[in-house]
Amino acid sequence: MSENLSEKLFAQKSNVPETSTIIANSDSKKNHKLDDVIMDGESQDGWYRLLKFLLWAWQGIDMLDCYDVISRISASKNPRSDESILDSVIGFRSGNWSYEWTQKGMSYQKKGNELAKQGCDILAKEAYYSASQLYSIASYPHLKTDELSMQAQLLAFSSYRESFKYNKNVILKEIKVPFNGKQISCYLHLPHTDTIHPVVIVSGGIDTLQCELLPLFEKDLGPAGIAMLTVDLPGIGQSSQVKLEQDSSNLHQAIIHYLKEVPWVDHDRIAMMGMRLGGNIATRLAFLEPASVKSAVAIGAAVGSIFDKLDNFKKLPPMLLDCIASRMQVNNSDVNVLYQHCVPLSLIKQGLLHRRRIETPMLSIGHKHDVMCNEQDLKLIARASRAGDSRIIDKAPIFESYLNSLSYSAQWLTRHLAE
Repeated sequence: MSENLSEKLFAQKSNVPETSTIIANSDSKKNHKLDDVIMDGESQDGWYRLLKFLLWAWQGIDMLDCYDVISRISASKNPRSDESILDSVIGFRSGNWSYEWTQKGMSYQKKGNELAKQGCDILAKEAYYSASQLYSIASYPHLKTDELSMQAQLLAFSSYRESFKYNKNVILKEIKVPFNGKQISCYLHLPHTDTIHPVVIVSGGIDTLQCELLPLFEKDLGPAGIAMLTVDLPGIGQSSQVKLEQDSSNLHQAIIHYLKEVPWVDHDRIAMMGMRLGGNIATRLAFLEPASVKSAVAIGAAVGSIFDKLDNFKKLPPMLLDCIASRMQVNNSDVNVLYQHCVPLSLIKQGLLHRRRIETPMLSIGHKHDVMCNEQDLKLIARASRAGDSRIIDKAPIFESYLNSLSYSAQWLTRHLAE
C-alpha cells in the first residue's frame, strides 16, 4: 500500500458537503430514542448516525479507540450543519466524523507499515485489519455522493486486502464479476486451496461494507471448511454503481452463475446468508434459484412488514432512510415519498412468500420486536420452506443473542451444505 495514499486523498477541506445534508429530507436528521427498534443502544439522541459499538467490537475494533473518537467529535467547537447533531461538523477537519475516524485508521496503517518492514507478519496483519475497519467507519453510512466517504472506502478496502498479505490462516481472492457492463468486486475467503470448498455468499445490510464481515469467517465458517464470498449490496461499496430496485437479487444471481467459473469452490454446494436487506436477497434467491442455492439464512430480513405498513417504515431512523434513498438513487428521503419506492421490495407484495412452500431449506433469525423484521416476518420466511426453521430472540441482551445466532447459522449451513 502506498504510504502517501491517505495523505493524497485527505487534505483538510472545508468545502465538501456534510454527510447528513447529502440526501434532502423535509424532517430533522436527528435521531430520537424509539425503544431501540434497531439494536441495543444504537439510536442515540443528538446523533445522525447509529452508534454501533457492539458491532464494532465484534469486528475487532478496540473500544478505547471508539470512545476516543466519539469524544473528539462530541467536544468539537467547529461549525456544524445542525448544531443539535453532534456528528454534523462541516469540512474535513477536527470534529468531523470522517476526519476523526480516518486519523485513527491512519495511525494503524502506519503501524502496519512499520511492522511489515520489521517482518512481524501477525502484528502487521492485525494493524492493517484494524485500519480497514476504522476507515470503514470513517466512510459510514457510505452514501454514494459523499466525497469523504468514497475516499475512506478506498482506504478501507486497500487496507483490508493488505492485511491478507500477512495472514497465514486465510487466503483472500478478489473475484470480479461482470454485471451490466461493469466489474463488481467480491472477496472470496478460503481456509486453503488444497481442495474445493462449499461456499456461502454473505451480504450485510444497506449500511454495511463487505470488509466488515471477516469475523463470521474466522470464527464460524472457515473452521467448518466453508468458503465465504462477501458481496456489497446494490448501491453501496464495490456495488455502488448498481441501483437497488424491485429485482433486488439480480446482482447476486449473476454472481451465483459466475461462481461456476471460479475454481476454488464447489458449484453444487452454494448457500446464501444475508442480514437486513441482504436477508431480503437471500430469501428471494431461495425462490428464484432453487437449482443453485442449496440453503439460505435470513437475519433480521427486511421482507414484509417494513414495506407493507407505512407506520412501520416511519419508525426507521433518518440515517437508514438516507441509506435506502442512496442505494435506490433517489435524491430525497422524505418518509412518505421514499416509502412508495420501497413497497415493491416487499416479498409479500411480490407474491413470493405466499406461494407454495419450496424445498430449499431456509432459516430466519431475528428479535420479535425488530421494526425491520418482526416475529410475523420471521415465521413467514420459515414457513415458506418445507425444511424451514426460525430462531426468534425475545430476551435481552439482544446483541449477545444475535452473535450466538450467527454461530448457530454457520452450524445450520454446515449441516445443510454437507447433505
